[in-house]
Amino acid sequence: MNVVVSLTEVVLGPKLRQVDLQKWPRIMRYVLYKNMHRMTGLEKLNLGSCSGGWKENDRCLADGMIKMVHLRSLCLCFDATDQIVQMLARSCPVLAFLDLTSSGSVTDRSVPHLLQLSQLQEVQLHRTSVSVAALAAIITGLSRLYSLGRCDDFSAVVRHLNPNGCFPLKRVHTRDLSTDVLKLLVDMFPEIEYICLFLDQHSCDLTVLISLDRLRELKLLSCAFYGDYLKQLLEERGRNITSLHLEHVEELDFRVLVDISQCCPYVKNLVFYNCDFRQSSAALTDVLFKTSPFFCLERLFWVVDGVITHLEFLLAHAFGIRYIHLGSSTGITHSSVVNILSKNPMRQLEEFRVLYSIDMSMRTVELLMASCINLKVLSELESWQGISLNELNAFKNYIVKNNFDLDISPTLSFTT
Repeated sequence: MNVVVSLTEVVLGPKLRQVDLQKWPRIMRYVLYKNMHRMTGLEKLNLGSCSGGWKENDRCLADGMIKMVHLRSLCLCFDATDQIVQMLARSCPVLAFLDLTSSGSVTDRSVPHLLQLSQLQEVQLHRTSVSVAALAAIITGLSRLYSLGRCDDFSAVVRHLNPNGCFPLKRVHTRDLSTDVLKLLVDMFPEIEYICLFLDQHSCDLTVLISLDRLRELKLLSCAFYGDYLKQLLEERGRNITSLHLEHVEELDFRVLVDISQCCPYVKNLVFYNCDFRQSSAALTDVLFKTSPFFCLERLFWVVDGVITHLEFLLAHAFGIRYIHLGSSTGITHSSVVNILSKNPMRQLEEFRVLYSIDMSMRTVELLMASCINLKVLSELESWQGISLNELNAFKNYIVKNNFDLDISPTLSFTT
């Protein structure tokens, strides 16, 4: 253990540029704190939530931050305070990214100090004690700010701003905006490129977003494809969309999937999470495509019950697909994979993760490896019911023996 500590202390010096505490073994974190004053060249520091009770280390943290004049990114969730923000304003003039999520001890007293950090581009203040009026002051006072992170009170923040003003935010993550507030948002933040809306309590006219010329990424939760006019939005603005995330969205069917493929020809990232697709009588032979469906798609995250024909249609046309993540109740089978690969060999595929299949087996694995020549990750094989434990162990040994660059370790988690 002493050797490990000594070697670690050699690394923790002025030439170190990035540290992510969350990747460190807990038993070694005290080494980081003890040597923080030596890391004068640090540019990115992720402390996560520290230790959940880190008072014994706060002096080390203070001594280190005073010397971190090159620090550009800091994540300190739960444990940040007004005093720490004040220290950052004095010592870290080039700080651009600051995550203080869930730090209840960060209050309005931090606002003057945050405004001194003129290089700030993103500040995360969700679940802190900073008031709505103070958030409005931050948006007004920081000319480079493009993201406030998640802000559930954004409708109230907007009402505190000058309605005739124009502000630089490019990313908005909020919930329960009425159509009137959405109109204000579009007028006051015309440079928005990413918007995440959770429409739990209000129906909303999403066609208001058509005015956002720079909108590229759209994430919608708990809305209706027709009832909230999402169809009309995609018809008018879909050609700009490169990332579309639909979660708990209603009124979806095969025709909607076709509409998305035609309205969003350049979409690269597509997410359907817990969406209720209705069975449709529409046949593929009835569809006339103006553009090749999903030709630019690179990433698919599909957590949808059943409707395997919809999934097969999508993957059969996604010739540039690189990452596929499928949930546990999609209904995908060996036969589905055969059908897909017969139309699309998926030569660019790098990751294939399927949480469950009733019959996918080693035949499926062999088929994927033969067709998908760039495959690097083949995950959750433990949940493929057609693979026995002995077959899985033999396959692991086969990978090692032949030195294949293939990761089959399970994750049982998805990142969207």
